[in-house]
Amino acid sequence: MPLPLKPGYNFNYAHICRPPCFEMASSEAYTDFYALTYMISGEILVYCYNSTYITRPGDIVFTAKNIYERSSYTSDVPRECILLKFTDCMIDDLMEMLGFENFNDFYFQYPSIHLKKNAQDKILSILREIEKEWNSYNAYSELVLKGLLHKLIITSLQEGTVNGFSPSIHEKKQRYLNDAIQYVKVHLCENPSLEKTASNLNISVSYLSKIFMDYLHTPFSTFVLNEKILCAQKLLVDSGLNMGEIAKETGFSSSAYFSDCFKRVVGLSPLQFRKKNQIV
Repeated sequence: MPLPLKPGYNFNYAHICRPPCFEMASSEAYTDFYALTYMISGEILVYCYNSTYITRPGDIVFTAKNIYERSSYTSDVPRECILLKFTDCMIDDLMEMLGFENFNDFYFQYPSIHLKKNAQDKILSILREIEKEWNSYNAYSELVLKGLLHKLIITSLQEGTVNGFSPSIHEKKQRYLNDAIQYVKVHLCENPSLEKTASNLNISVSYLSKIFMDYLHTPFSTFVLNEKILCAQKLLVDSGLNMGEIAKETGFSSSAYFSDCFKRVVGLSPLQFRKKNQIV
């Protein structure tokens, strides 16, 4: 599950190394922030609702909100990348200057950018500045990081080549998938089943199940569980609800079952997660 940003922060820097043959267990989506990934080495095969694509060294890939993706591997080569996460306030000024209403609109026009060797050197130089500022975070760092993030994106647009995603011909299935995701989100506290969701969309259970596997490579039940855990993470950090109340809000039958599922997915108990991520 994608962890939320640290409370009070609007940015996060991570240098990520993955072993050979690493893949995500299920599809995930960011809901409160966006992301920018710069590939240093290795390749990633990414499945999302409207395309399948490969990210290679020298690629910058943007991630919008509420776009479900699942990554896998193409070879037994280890992967290395830089992942930047940021909220609206870190990017809104740039989006307005570029003529976009928000970062999601930017994403659909510039989903991925490939940089040649000389441009890669420029990008790595900016990323080193970002890393240095992140490692010495202080009261002024967010303003500095915002400027460096803007510089990084502008340099990418000036120096790189846009990799467009190939549009899918299965527009009807895409619409069903989007409608199903929206239904799950709205009815999460009711523990939406595959049967109820399919009935709401006026399609068969087997057809909806196949859509989730074809487009997200994730079973419907796993998708719903991940949505519950993601919602629970937000409530644990942002609210004072107790475990029973959070279990009810997220559609679990009991606080004990909620706790068991949460620990299995996140690796921490709900109380451990709250303590680790609460504002001191």
